[in-house]
Amino acid sequence: MNIVILCKSWNHKKVIEIVQALHAQELRVRGIIALAATPPRINLAQAVRKAHEHGLAHIMLAHFFSNNFDRHDHPHEFVAVNGVHPTHSRNGQWQIEKNHLSQPTIAEYARRQQIEMVSVRDLNSIACANALQQMRTDILLFGGVPIIRGNILTVPKICTLNVHMALLPEFRGMNVAEWSIFTGAPVGVTVHQVDSGVDTGAILYRETINVANCNSIAAMRARVSRQQHLVLAKCARLLVEKKLTLTPQQKAGGKQYYLMHEKLRKIVERRLAKGYQSNMDC
Repeated sequence: MNIVILCKSWNHKKVIEIVQALHAQELRVRGIIALAATPPRINLAQAVRKAHEHGLAHIMLAHFFSNNFDRHDHPHEFVAVNGVHPTHSRNGQWQIEKNHLSQPTIAEYARRQQIEMVSVRDLNSIACANALQQMRTDILLFGGVPIIRGNILTVPKICTLNVHMALLPEFRGMNVAEWSIFTGAPVGVTVHQVDSGVDTGAILYRETINVANCNSIAAMRARVSRQQHLVLAKCARLLVEKKLTLTPQQKAGGKQYYLMHEKLRKIVERRLAKGYQSNMDC
């Protein structure tokens, strides 16, 4: 059974967690196809300020950048230096984030695990479709991707799966974990087939997640993220064993959500800080 992960090349943590979850289910990843991005524009003054804020002034930023921009295979992929990793912020700029452990790039991790990795400039391209065909893809898993078109979705022999950070069909779209809390609904995850719509494919599995002791959006999202990768791997195993039943979605049965305004995010933060409990069944 050939399982392939489609992802963005900078989604290190997500992809590595999916691979590890699949290994725990005794499933091996045949390959990874990653979107290669152009090198991001770095606000050097902001990076220096962030370094000082985190007590990391002793790190030579020149050394940091040379270790990242001189990467000939994937110049856009950043690695942590002394536990510091740059991440993309909400406003499109780059910021420095202090991690407990250095995070390998997807390319590095794939090499260690002997997983074939292909980088493409467009996940909807002929190059991507050809790579999927060459890997003889049976099951395609999404590891954080833009909208994928039909020419890619029709390549896998069995299906394409995605895990969604909310319960479908009620919550489609963006910031759906936050919208779940804002509307008083349970927080959860859904594994579904991917079709030409946005979060409209047939449902394989739904699971609610207790976030009562998550006192911030960051803590809540971290818990949901960890659980969704475990659930995705479990569904891949059940799909291989032909033990899953597909439940088609009714497109009119849910609502499309969009990026949440900062003022509404603050309301969600306050609810989480008080210990969030859903007030309805979903």
